Amino acid sequence: MPQNKSSDYMLDVAAGHKYRNQTEEYSERYHEWRTDPSNRYGYNYVHDTRIRTYVDGEGYVEDTPAETEKKALMNCYRLTATTLLLMSVVAAVRYIVMWLAFDLPGGGRSYYSDIGSSERISDGAAYALLLLNILEYLLPIFFLKAFTRMPSKIAVPLKKSRISALSSIMMMLVIMCIGKLFNSLCSYLFSFAKMDIPYYDYILAGNTSTALICGLGQHVLLAVLIEILFRGYMLQLFRQFGDTFAVVATSFASCFMLYDLTQMMYIFCVGIFTGIITIRSGSIKNACIMRVIARFVNYILTFSTFVIGTHGSHIVQIVFCLIIFSGAIFVYMRINTRRRWSFDTSSAGSYLTMGEKLRMVTGSVSFWGWAVLSFVLSILMVRIL
Repeated sequence: MPQNKSSDYMLDVAAGHKYRNQTEEYSERYHEWRTDPSNRYGYNYVHDTRIRTYVDGEGYVEDTPAETEKKALMNCYRLTATTLLLMSVVAAVRYIVMWLAFDLPGGGRSYYSDIGSSERISDGAAYALLLLNILEYLLPIFFLKAFTRMPSKIAVPLKKSRISALSSIMMMLVIMCIGKLFNSLCSYLFSFAKMDIPYYDYILAGNTSTALICGLGQHVLLAVLIEILFRGYMLQLFRQFGDTFAVVATSFASCFMLYDLTQMMYIFCVGIFTGIITIRSGSIKNACIMRVIARFVNYILTFSTFVIGTHGSHIVQIVFCLIIFSGAIFVYMRINTRRRWSFDTSSAGSYLTMGEKLRMVTGSVSFWGWAVLSFVLSILMVRIL
């Protein structure tokens, strides 16, 4: 019988990892990035399975890919937690600036509920709020880029998508409608306790041109920055530990960043869906388009309150949601039947269970700092009337 080649005994985790729906160039660059000896955030394990190490008093000890994966994942956790902590610090600065400089409680956030709505703010306050909102996401992007040294073509994949943007948008609007109805219900229930919650991160400016500029900044630029951060750098960073885990981890991180206790589940679902779309399409283009459209539609529906009142606006929103649900059922049946498109992801390339990975995050000091600061900011955003 022929002898096995030496390579048959080699276990090379990085070389064996397949990145679904990506180009050869992406796979080659990702492999180069994660196998760089100076990269402490890359999970790389190469071992000759015939070789074992003898430790006095312990016997033969075999190095395992799971231990190497834990070390790399813990480094990625610390970096991500520090990034999120940086975001929360900017949010805290925003809260203080808007309060002290412009006498706007709640960090300048807008409130729309059965209790009442927010007043329009000055041009200076609007531009200051827009700048701080942009910095909240722009600084972490630069921070991750500087520390990971991940090539832009990996961090922000932009290959041509095989998934229809229209289908993705329709499904995204379904999630938006569910979140909107849930948020309206929460606002109604909170009103009994004379508590109001920030409805969304709108900038309610009095000047028309200022409102237009801030609207474009919030619903286009900010939407794209959110996707570059969470579905770009963070998602691609965690893909080496499995696609399913990467989608869940980044969705968990993003759901706390609005500092609104009632919208966490909604934002988590949005993160799951946009993450899956990014993995399935191999690009963040659809995710960016989906978020921009969803934010604009939500914005328009919210401001219907000023035109037809709270109760009339609730009726309009319910009718709109029913139309979206009806259209989404048709779209999903079509893409599922003709294209056999599904919402699955892969967990290949990992030697740790999902539970083990998620439990490890609590070992980071930065994680607890971010968690506490995020919770405090969420409480401060609640308006007591």
